[in-house]
Amino acid sequence: MFNENTWKEGELKTQQYMKMQGYKIIYTNFSCRGAELDIVAILPIKPQIKKLKLELKEKLKQEINSNLKKLYKQNYKNLKKDLNEILVITEVKARASEKFGEGVEAIDSIKMYHMNNGADYLLQKSEFKGMQVRFDVASVDSGKLTYIENAF
Repeated sequence: MFNENTWKEGELKTQQYMKMQGYKIIYTNFSCRGAELDIVAILPIKPQIKKLKLELKEKLKQEINSNLKKLYKQNYKNLKKDLNEILVITEVKARASEKFGEGVEAIDSIKMYHMNNGADYLLQKSEFKGMQVRFDVASVDSGKLTYIENAF
């Protein structure tokens, strides 16, 4: 059974997480072309660089081969220079209990199709034209958030 409080809490928890990660929330519950997009956000370059640095640091910490360390550093520089803002469309599924499974299990091909249509619509708007799009999923199950980047 649909629980509006669970749904609202799930979306708020996801928005808070995204803001902490550096996302800029543009729309919530955006409707267009028969699609309803839970969260539409921009991921600026700065948080992407921060994430790349953390990943590089972890790789360097674990690696003893100096040639591989140099390659990792070069890879970081190449990735960093190619970064652009990303239009992120996040589907949020929330469950108060596991009685009906995890929220992420509720995302089917029809939902993905509608999200794609919504993304196509947004990309026609001048402020999003030419942007890279990423589809993420947030599953809030019994209050615990799982955020999956590049879900499909």
